[in-house]
Amino acid sequence: MSTTSSPSGPDFASGISIGELADGTMLAGHVGDEPVLLARQGDEFFAIGANCTHYGGPLSEGLLDGETVRCPWHHACFSLRTGQALHAPALSPVACWAVARHGDRIVVQTQNEPPPRTGRSAQQGQAEKIVIIGGGAAGFAAAEMLRRENWQGRLVMLSNDDAPPVDRPNLSKDYLAGSAPEDWIPLRPQSFYDENNIELRLDTEAASIDIRERQVVLADGERIGFDRLLLATGAEPVRIPLPGATDDNFFVLRSFHDCRAIIARAATAKRAVVLGASFIGL
Repeated sequence: MSTTSSPSGPDFASGISIGELADGTMLAGHVGDEPVLLARQGDEFFAIGANCTHYGGPLSEGLLDGETVRCPWHHACFSLRTGQALHAPALSPVACWAVARHGDRIVVQTQNEPPPRTGRSAQQGQAEKIVIIGGGAAGFAAAEMLRRENWQGRLVMLSNDDAPPVDRPNLSKDYLAGSAPEDWIPLRPQSFYDENNIELRLDTEAASIDIRERQVVLADGERIGFDRLLLATGAEPVRIPLPGATDDNFFVLRSFHDCRAIIARAATAKRAVVLGASFIGL
């Protein structure tokens, strides 16, 4: 999903005067058809893609903090030096460009290659197996960052959903409205989990945690050991105990399954009532 349009602002390939960019500020422009953000910190100049990879927010309207910039929409954080997504909700990097100084002019040149992974393997005394309880964006972001940092231990995600981690905002917006294809919704395809050795176990209910034995006890009695445990279960929708409210006519919206059920019911329903006047209800 993106809100990008035709590039505007100065053509950084032709260069700008140093005086056009004050220390500690940013400027949106372009290189060819690519929107680019140029930032200055002291005598250093950085150039990265101008739009957040989460929902396309304009980074030029965000917060410049040292060698990072935060998106103004959902506070995703990117490195100005490498373009890497440092903090969720963004998971993918933005492009990073080489910058050159010619006299009193700053010119943005070619795109840099993505930096190689420089992480660490599990070593003696460190966690060799991490279990994450929760199949939402928080649990996924943790698993993705562990692998991005090249942590090589065993990684297990337990989710009681029947679908892999999804982009939940679209469930109450584009997908629910019928304007987003289904393949937009998963945060990553199944191949991502296979390639990164992430054991994603769906339809798996964690019933309790045995702290002494360092084990997660599943609803079916199976026990899964761990060295480190991350609880990323998120929140559950409030179910109001109203007379006459059944699964056939009372819906909540959190999972992919919930959204599909609402879409199916709306095909024949004549009237809908929304309980709750906050952002999702709106």
